[in-house]
Amino acid sequence: MNRAIYPILSGAVAQEKQLQVFANNLANVNTAGFKQDQQGFRGLLARAGSTAMGSASAGVSSTISTRPAGPSERVFAEAYGVRTAYEPGRIRITGNPLDVAIQTNGFFEVKTPDGVRYTRNGIFSLDSQRRLVTNLGHPVMGSRGEIKVPAGNIQINTEGAIQVDGTPIGSIKVVEFPDNGMPQKFAEGLFIGGKPTVSTKPQVQSGHIEESNVNSLSEMVKMIQGMRSYESAQKLIQTLDHMTDTAIQDLGRVQ
Repeated sequence: MNRAIYPILSGAVAQEKQLQVFANNLANVNTAGFKQDQQGFRGLLARAGSTAMGSASAGVSSTISTRPAGPSERVFAEAYGVRTAYEPGRIRITGNPLDVAIQTNGFFEVKTPDGVRYTRNGIFSLDSQRRLVTNLGHPVMGSRGEIKVPAGNIQINTEGAIQVDGTPIGSIKVVEFPDNGMPQKFAEGLFIGGKPTVSTKPQVQSGHIEESNVNSLSEMVKMIQGMRSYESAQKLIQTLDHMTDTAIQDLGRVQ
């Protein structure tokens, strides 16, 4: 096989992973509080002094995803890390007094069976115990733990304080993260880790939710560009394969 195929193949594999990220962004364009992901890339230089591409049993994917062998001037591409864009999404009115949107860069803290997690999805409701919970049923944490809301007229002010018939019953906990200590995506719209501190002056808006920060039109354009790059790599691989086939079929003939 023509070894020139391998750098092109590495680019195609990287583009495929990027398309998966685009597809996930588009699938969550209507998910409240979802944050867009962006695929990162890096170049890999082949190991100097080696001319083989590694054993066939190792597989092409494992070879080009580590440090490929071959002439030292050959460069390979690799999908490397996924960056999350934490820019806020558009705020949409719902009219539900339990829906809450954060207007700053903070997160809600929620308690899950696996421990504390964070979210920007402010679609809240009351469970059978009248606890304030997320749409997944996880209790929303307040300044004093779980928030239990008695029956009555519920109001949430701009600082997250909850009142029922004019009586304060708790406050929604909002945490903030430094730029170098942001949480990482976990699952189901939740985030984990980071270095949170409790926000002293949270700014929330009751009766609203924050939508996804994914721009569907922009994401579709990027997906089309990625598909064209992937198709170009496919055609180039086919061309190189045809050149190899021609060399085998024609150059060995006795003239």
